[in-house]
Parts: sequence; structure tokens; C-alpha cells
Amino acid sequence: MAELTPLSGGLGASPGKLIAVDRGKTVTIADLRQRVLCWLEIMRDRQGTRWAVYHSDAFEFLAILLALWQLKRTACVPGDNCRGTTDRLKKHVDGFIGEFPTTALQANEKSVQVSSSGQWVTPDTNYAALEIYTSGSTGEPKPIQKSIAQLEHEVRALEALWPSQAGTVVLATVTHQHLYGMTFRLFWPFSSGQLFERALCEYAEDILQQAKLYLSFSLVSSPSHLGRLNEALSWEPLSGRCSYLISSAAPLKRADSQKACSLFAAPVREIYGSSETGAIAWRSQQESDQDALWQALPSVFLKPNEDGTLCVRSPYMGELERFSLPDRVAFDENGRFKLLGRVDRIAKVEGKRVSLAALEQRISENDLVENVRALTLQRQRVETGVVIQLTAEGWLELKRSGRKILVKRLKENLAAHFEAVVLPRRWRFVEQFPYNQQGKLPLGDLQKMFEKEAVSWPEVIDERVVDDQVKVRCVVPGNLIYFDGHFEGNPILPGIVQVHWAEYFGRHLLPVKGTFVRLEVIKFQQVVPPNTTMEITLQYDESRQKLIFKYESEKGVHSSGRICFG
Repeated sequence: MAELTPLSGGLGASPGKLIAVDRGKTVTIADLRQRVLCWLEIMRDRQGTRWAVYHSDAFEFLAILLALWQLKRTACVPGDNCRGTTDRLKKHVDGFIGEFPTTALQANEKSVQVSSSGQWVTPDTNYAALEIYTSGSTGEPKPIQKSIAQLEHEVRALEALWPSQAGTVVLATVTHQHLYGMTFRLFWPFSSGQLFERALCEYAEDILQQAKLYLSFSLVSSPSHLGRLNEALSWEPLSGRCSYLISSAAPLKRADSQKACSLFAAPVREIYGSSETGAIAWRSQQESDQDALWQALPSVFLKPNEDGTLCVRSPYMGELERFSLPDRVAFDENGRFKLLGRVDRIAKVEGKRVSLAALEQRISENDLVENVRALTLQRQRVETGVVIQLTAEGWLELKRSGRKILVKRLKENLAAHFEAVVLPRRWRFVEQFPYNQQGKLPLGDLQKMFEKEAVSWPEVIDERVVDDQVKVRCVVPGNLIYFDGHFEGNPILPGIVQVHWAEYFGRHLLPVKGTFVRLEVIKFQQVVPPNTTMEITLQYDESRQKLIFKYESEKGVHSSGRICFG
């Protein structure tokens, strides 16, 4: 196990000690000291003890935190820097540092003259050094305070369970603006001698490019990222280089865990916890374990409450003696447990926590909305849906402007307050909510509003033969499954579907034989939006085994081409 450097004493380490990398270029303690001095220079004479911090560069973010702690000030860390988030923070903080869409302190080396000699103080480890904002059940951001001592306790627990290998580079697909990324991407590597990569890996291709630069690396990620790893990419060059993968924010599907383990040839460790408790449990879904259970981290005590939720006692929860998480659990005889689902209205979408109450609150502020209910829907991935009861004026606006325009207006208002990934993807407008006889609104009845049959074919109006051609007049349904995700906010009919339909009608209405060989002279001239009335013209050249097709509407030709059979 590496000898840990406490966060409170990190600036006193050897100047030449490596702490980070920037796409292969190393960063030392001396570099960190210089940036801390720059931030100190502009903050020292500013009034106020509470400062909002946002910076996309992990190294700069760490430098800002250390500078604030030198002054015994509190770093108030939001999960994003959306304008709505910034506006809400104004009444809670004395100023803004970093990358905010408002007046914020900035420190660049050209404009700041560093005069301090760098006499570092050892920060008080028990004051509220960090305040993290997360989604509260009321819809307002919930501040959670952490001391440096709490953070150091958690790092020691992680190091005791998984001793670090000095020099390993920690890559990440998750931001350090949340406690999970902050702990596993910054604090633990900084204390244990691992190096952290300054830049975030947004896509699988980024992981490959960054990982190839290092002989040894680990990856801090989430289920939404690991579940989308592209197996077609060339992962072989990374074989033997990856020490481990960390996943948190939501339980990882077993199939996704196995896929990631196979691609990286490294174990996947899942972390369970919350902003209030920090990391408290872990599991690893090995091939032989069909239903891996969670087990407590060192020094963490877990037990079920009377209502079946999880009670936590931990040395890194500060003054909290115990804390109950809104997850139902079932323990086995060895003290391990299974998660059975949440009991509150905080949902996780793509690994991001979102308050459904906050979504409802923001939507209900619109004069067109009488009532609203938000929920999550399990499709290919977890999505947010909303059911909205419109006012009389809202119904007039819906008829006047159309559904697409109304949804766009409502989403634009939400975009200032929430990250794009958690915004509602499914919208339903109703005259009355389906309350039952007890005056309750059953979740199942709301979810049924989003159920639909898998529509994969056009609605045929008529079919007719004209000379040696067949003409199929049809409507492209608005609820066609091929519109899902193609594309968000502007759905269009994929070209491959048009070819598929042409082949289908050709085989049923013309003497088409043989198997598909290739396509010829394919042209896609205009997109096909939902609810378009089309005419598909088909002609079969039997001697050459070629089916000629053309899609037309009142707007003209949309596509044409030949399908060759053999």
C-alpha cells in the first residue's frame, strides 16, 4: 500500500513529484504550486468565505480548491455551470471562480503577477472545506458539507481495500464536479501517487487515444459510458495496460460489466454510495457470479432500517452518526446486500441524479401548464417522461402552434436548469390526470400512457397496378419505431428502412425472386418526416432481377434506386 499524502499537506510534497498528465505531458507539484499561487493572488483581497467553483480542467479545479483551503474558505461545487444553476447559487455564495456564464474570477499566467513566496499553511481539517450541491427532494439544490478530514478518511478506506500502484494514470469519463469523480479521479490519485489525466474522455475513442499514451492506466467511469463501449474499435493495444475500471452513479448491468472486463482485460469495481455518505459499498460482477451482492467498504457499517431502507454509519460522514439512504435492500447472512429499488423521487438518468420534483416545479411555472407529473421510463436506457395537464390557454396554444413547437418551448426553459441528458424525452398532454377512487395517481397508469405497439410499417391507403408498375400509397406513422433516436428533436425516416419497405412490397406485389445482392444508383434527395403521405412506385426487371423503386410525396421525389437480386 502506498504511503498516503494527506490532502491537507499535499502542497508540501517534493516539487518534482509527478501528480498529473496532460495528454502525455507530465505535471509536477511545482506546477501545482504555481497555479495555487496564481489563484491565491486574485482571491486573497476578496471578501467572503463561500465561493462557487467550476472548471473543466481537473488540474485547475484542484488548484482552486487548494487555494481556497489555504484561506480557510469553502468551495461550493455545483454539478454544472448552467445559467439556471448559477442564478440559484447567487443567494448562497459570495462569488464565483472559474468557468461560469457570469462574472467570475479567472487566473491566467499572463495577467496575474505572483508575489507570494509560497509559505504554505496546513489547513484546518475539520471546517466545512467543501459544499457539494445535489438534487434535493423538494426540487431545490441540496448543499452537503464535507471537511478535509472526511475526504481523507474516505481515501484511506479506498487505499486499504485496493492498494495503488504509483505511476498509474487515472483516466475518467466522469466529471470531477460531482463527489464520485472528485474522490476517485482527483483526491485518491493525488494522495496515493497515481497520476490523473487533466482532460476528460467524452467518447470511447477518447479513452483509446489517451490510454495508448500510458503503460499503465485505470478508468473511472459510469454505467452509461461502459454500456456504450464500441466493441468494433481496436481495444487490443490496451491489453495488459489497464489495472482496473471503476463504475458508479447507478448499478451496472451484468452484461455491460462483462463486456467492459473483456475489452480492457481488467476487473470492473462498482461503487455504491451517495453525496451524503461518500462511497460505502462495492461489488464486482465476475463471470461465475450471476447476482453479485454489495459489501461494505472498510470501516463502514451497514444495516437495514425497519422500513427496508439502508442505514449507514461511516467515519467519513462527519457529525452525522448515521444516515438512511432511500434504497430498499435485502441482506444475506454474511452482511452483504442486494438493491431492490429507490423509495424517493430522486432518479438516475444516464448516471445523473435528477429530482423529478424539480422537473415538475420548473414545468409548472409555465402559464400553459395546469398540472404535471414526471417519471422515469425503462427503454433501451432509462429516460425521463412527463405527463402534462394543460390549461385552457395551453390547449389553444397546442392547437395553434402544434405539439412540436410547444414541447420545444417547454424544453428550452428546462435547459437553463438541467443537463441535457436528463431532460424529458417523452411528453404526453392530457385533459385530466387518471386519479383513482382514493384520489391517488397510480404510477402504473401514468406509465401506460407511454406504452405503444412496435409500429414498423407504413399505413397503406391503397395499392394499384399501372402498366408494369405497382404504386403503393401510404402514410408514414408518427409513432414508427425507426423514428426513436433518429434524430432527437427532428425525426426522419432512415434510408435503410425505405430500402427494406421497397423490397418487402416488391416481393409481395411483384414476381421478385432470389436473394439480396447489392444496391445501385441510390439517391436520397429529401428527408421523410413523420406523418408524410407517400407514394412508393415499384417496377421489376425480371430478366436482370432488378427492382426499381421511387418514393414521392407532394414535395417531390424523396428517394430512388435499384435493388439487385441473384
